[in-house]
Amino acid sequence: MNPAVVGLAVRHGGHALRRVIGTFVAVIVFGAVAITGGLAGIGIGGLDLASAGSASTLAAGATGAAISTSGPDLSVAQIGGFAEGAGFSGSGLAMAIAVALAESGGNPTAINYDSNGTVDRGIWQINSVHTQYSTSCVYDPACNASAAFAISAGGTDWNAWVTYQHGAEIPFLPEAVSFAEGAGATS
Repeated sequence: MNPAVVGLAVRHGGHALRRVIGTFVAVIVFGAVAITGGLAGIGIGGLDLASAGSASTLAAGATGAAISTSGPDLSVAQIGGFAEGAGFSGSGLAMAIAVALAESGGNPTAINYDSNGTVDRGIWQINSVHTQYSTSCVYDPACNASAAFAISAGGTDWNAWVTYQHGAEIPFLPEAVSFAEGAGATS
């Protein structure tokens, strides 16, 4: 496994222990779509990871608000392609994919109405406080990826995403890491 990708767990401020544990579990089940087993009783945003079913459920549980999920979901490879096109690479690419899946389930038309009156939109749920990004931009996967790249400081700071703050991206790391490692082998 690529040390830069495994290092995801070590570089995450106040949530380092949970991320180390989550990444360790992700490494154990590398390639699995869902993480089950030893996670019973471990919850994120009020969800039990062993019984969490979908990205939409995880995202809604982590943010506490409803998410609209009309429209087709993009695959990990499609999300990864948009993320790579925006400049993400290595561990930043893996985290970008995992965050997108936790935020929207890969749905480019996902909408989350926040309790503070703002709106999160698109694959990476770009918040409406980022007024530099038009409505048409945030619903376009390539533009949304570019916005996520800028807001995350090139994939190094995901603290603006509530799902990241709650660790909701952890179940998606195995598949995201697998894609990122494959992308690194071809670049």
